[in-house]
Amino acid sequence: MKFWKKIFLYSLILFLLLFNGGGIILIEKIHSENLNNAIKSLMYKSLNVESVMYLNADYLVNIEVDSESNMKNWMDIIINGYSINNVEQYNTELYSMENKEITSDLKQKIQGKREEILQAKEGQKAFIIRSINNKKYAFVSSVVNLENRDFKLIISRDIQYVYSERINNYKFFILIDFIILIILSIGMYIISKKLTNPLVNLSNISKDIAKGEYDIRVAESKKNDEIGVLEHNFNLMIDVIEHNIDELKSLNESKQRFIDSLNHEIKTPITSIIGYSELLLRSNVSEEIKLKAYEYINSEAKRLETLNSTLLKLTLIREEKNSLGKINLRETLNSVENILRYKLEKKEVNLNIEIENINILADKELLEVLLTNIIDNSIKASNQNSNINISGYYENDKYILKIIDYGIGIPKEDLDKIVEPFYMVDKARTRKNNGIGLGLSICSEICDMHNISLDIESELNMGTVVILGFDKENYFNEI
Repeated sequence: MKFWKKIFLYSLILFLLLFNGGGIILIEKIHSENLNNAIKSLMYKSLNVESVMYLNADYLVNIEVDSESNMKNWMDIIINGYSINNVEQYNTELYSMENKEITSDLKQKIQGKREEILQAKEGQKAFIIRSINNKKYAFVSSVVNLENRDFKLIISRDIQYVYSERINNYKFFILIDFIILIILSIGMYIISKKLTNPLVNLSNISKDIAKGEYDIRVAESKKNDEIGVLEHNFNLMIDVIEHNIDELKSLNESKQRFIDSLNHEIKTPITSIIGYSELLLRSNVSEEIKLKAYEYINSEAKRLETLNSTLLKLTLIREEKNSLGKINLRETLNSVENILRYKLEKKEVNLNIEIENINILADKELLEVLLTNIIDNSIKASNQNSNINISGYYENDKYILKIIDYGIGIPKEDLDKIVEPFYMVDKARTRKNNGIGLGLSICSEICDMHNISLDIESELNMGTVVILGFDKENYFNEI
């Protein structure tokens, strides 16, 4: 069942239960009060008749009270003379203690036992409601003493109007109930459809998203209610899904490039080795060609060895646990300068180091590998007689180390990919320098292990800036 139908049906059911339940309780309460008022009125009438009878009891001195005909005449005089029944049509009956009728103006014939007569007792009033000819009558019974003789006095009244009023109230209530139910049904249909329209819209959009249409968004309502919040969160969810899918696509492309590059890096030297080895197997090659073939085979074999050792190093870095210690950054840079001195002198590149005398919490060997790879790349990218400047400063609870060269730079479209394994901006230059495109990948892994931020800014033919950011937890101001 659809959600709007549930709202519609549950609302109607709740209305029927509450409204009808409340209406029944109200009608029954009104009926009970009307019935009580009718009985009280009958009780007051009984007291009134008794009062009139006692006020006129002195007339009984002159008549024989044991004579039923005399008592009947006396009661007729009282009833007619004092208008006891008047317009309200009360019925008055008088019986002897032996339940013999003396007088009665009750027009309805009552069959069977007269419980109201049998229940009459001295000193108390008893009432009973009974049906006579499909009408309801109330009877009040009491015992009166006249001239030392007891009589049973029965006052009755037709109270069918009380029950008829209840029936009429129910008829009117059912009519009102039916009218309100129709109006409520129309109103709840409109309300439930309007309330669930955003949910239907969300459902339809989710189906489109399931088909791969991630550029769709929900039109958010301006109201800050639950639906508005849901629509906003739904759009946020789509944004996150789209971002994650883009990342997965990028990661998948990166993995594919890694596989293609690895395949190329392995296949190329193997192809060269096989080709030159087949050449050597021929007996009619000259010594010069043999020597050249040996040199190529040796060079490509070393290239495979370098590839293997570098991949192994990258794997070990990812799996190895850090051995952190307090390392002086200036001393580490001096050590890296000594390692790369031959390359610096060969290309006549000046390495200028101007940093704070600061200690870094890091693994000494991995930190040297990180700085060596970055500076080595700067040397390779620099022109003859160039400079590489290294500076450091504090910024927003971080210590920033900048390594700046003024070489050939990196195209903007390659900046996001240069830390991927085997990715090479200039493959020809990289091969010339015996590179395999894993240096910056190793640097990225080392930075991740030490919680060091790595940012690279570059412009083609303008140079490159490598920015390392050490968190407050990773450096010490004191020596």
